[in-house]
Amino acid sequence: MKIMPLSSPEPDPTTLIKRESHQSGPQSRTGAQNQNGQQNQAPQNQASQNQSASQIPAGDWATGLFKKLEPLPEGREPLRVDVVGGGPVGLIFACTLRAMMGDQVVIRVHDRRWRRQGNRVVWMDLAEGNVRREQVVTLQSNVWSTLPEAVRRRLFAPGRYAEMWPLGPDSPADKGRPRNLRIRWIEDCLLDMAQDVYGMELVPGPYTPPETWGPTHILAVADGANSPTRTALSEHFGAPDRNFYSVDGEQLVETVLGVRIRGVLPDEHTVPLTVAQNRYLFNSLGGGFINMRLTAEEASEIVAIGEHSPVDCIARYRCTMRPRGDRFVCDRHRAVFKPSIDRLSFLWPRILDGARYFGAQPQDILGITMFKLSMSQNARFTAQLGRTTFGFLIGDAGNSLHFWPGRGLNTGVKSALSLAGTLRSRWSGRRFRFADFSAHEGLMQQLQYREKSRAWVTMLMPDEDGVNRGIEDRLRAGLEGPADRQSLVNQLWARVKEVKSRLGGRMGPMPDDGWYLRRVESLPTRTLKALVESGQWITREIGGDEVAVDVQFPEAAPFGQDVVPTVARYRTAEHPGANPPSGPIPVPGANPPSGPIPVPGGANPASGPIPIGAQAHGGQQR
Repeated sequence: MKIMPLSSPEPDPTTLIKRESHQSGPQSRTGAQNQNGQQNQAPQNQASQNQSASQIPAGDWATGLFKKLEPLPEGREPLRVDVVGGGPVGLIFACTLRAMMGDQVVIRVHDRRWRRQGNRVVWMDLAEGNVRREQVVTLQSNVWSTLPEAVRRRLFAPGRYAEMWPLGPDSPADKGRPRNLRIRWIEDCLLDMAQDVYGMELVPGPYTPPETWGPTHILAVADGANSPTRTALSEHFGAPDRNFYSVDGEQLVETVLGVRIRGVLPDEHTVPLTVAQNRYLFNSLGGGFINMRLTAEEASEIVAIGEHSPVDCIARYRCTMRPRGDRFVCDRHRAVFKPSIDRLSFLWPRILDGARYFGAQPQDILGITMFKLSMSQNARFTAQLGRTTFGFLIGDAGNSLHFWPGRGLNTGVKSALSLAGTLRSRWSGRRFRFADFSAHEGLMQQLQYREKSRAWVTMLMPDEDGVNRGIEDRLRAGLEGPADRQSLVNQLWARVKEVKSRLGGRMGPMPDDGWYLRRVESLPTRTLKALVESGQWITREIGGDEVAVDVQFPEAAPFGQDVVPTVARYRTAEHPGANPPSGPIPVPGANPPSGPIPVPGGANPASGPIPIGAQAHGGQQR
């Protein structure tokens, strides 16, 4: 595992929240320091107030990523935004918009999983009915590099992230590798920053849409895949179509077990083991969750036993079963995970095999949970809720994905960045129009098509002839019938070696082939056959163009001028194991170039920004 240090220590939050006084308009900013530490002089007349953004002194909300807008004319109201859902996407949207617009936006965030503790808002814990998420997620560098600088500094503190996955289309070499973080760390950091750095109002408790919208201009809905707010506003957004991703008229739903283990092997070393098969996916940060895809027969074993009978627990409430002696128990319901004590269980030995494959022993298993994966199609992501109020679906409320391609949070953050950039660009103190959000809605539709098409293929798992052969059919074939152990060892080892060779130039040092052979040989024959039958990741089929949001702000753009989110566009040399682009891609945080945005590997547009939703080109996933 490669834990990445920061090049400089995190600044004191008070230096980021230092408020400018409003005693005399722009003159109150005399003496503020710019990004290079030089003293800026206050504007002396009206003409100087129209200087370029790069000459405007950096104020308290200038984070180094987005330039602070010129002050609002006196009497003009700020943009008023309500955010429903204080998870990673909701808080990233809120923090980014605040970093872009400063005091020109008033943000209020609601979350039912929060509570007040003194003068702070904190996350509820298990005793209060909130199960904190411990999963490790991966942010592609096209995404994490676009976050506000203050957010990046806090999230990517030393020891808090790792670089496990290789460079790829959405993580080009000039921006860096994907980064792994724990969801809980993201949520804790952003909740603190919302209070300490960005000074927004936080409202613990459930959100109920009002009868009239009053002064609210924007409602950003980010309360999850089963969003109650989206349901309450279905007359505006429509109902998700669950038949869109169906087989033989039934929505395709997968059951997945999440097995949390201690980190035993270096994180990077486990990547070829994961990519060579489709049964177990391990995403780690010195330990993490092995996601195990199940057959219906295996899923039927997921039962929690109470004192006298089965109880609703892991199968209904997604509780986490933790080790207690020789069994796994739910702390909330005091129920036992039946497979862990059932000597006739088929599922339990297969859970232990997955842990063994990634170097863990039974004592290294820290918890077990389950979840179901399915998808639905949304008709729209933007809706007018009232005369002066627009609503937006972002994050999982807009696009909830099958996790196997690993793009859920990235897609959610892209939607948040696009919406924040659009609001920053279009707000002029007057009410919005439908046309203001055409580009953002188009981007959301592109994300839905790109990411759900990718995920749908991984659910259908077509064979070499294009015939759908889903994971359940593959696993059943692996768990039944005769098997030639040596042939299975050779097949899986050959896959692992091929993946290692293909990814080696885009990752750090890897162990020798013999090390991987020993990992493969540690598995029993039945599990070997299941892994071989499951097939390796279909990276060629799901690779290709990526939708990469890159919010650009021309230096001389005055307040109120259209500045829309654009996209970085690049092309890799060829599809599998594609090389990163040789030319530079504009990186948020640096001053954008004048003139057309460079388009490495493609033609520059004749003038103006690249239309939002254009593609970033590339080959395979991860």
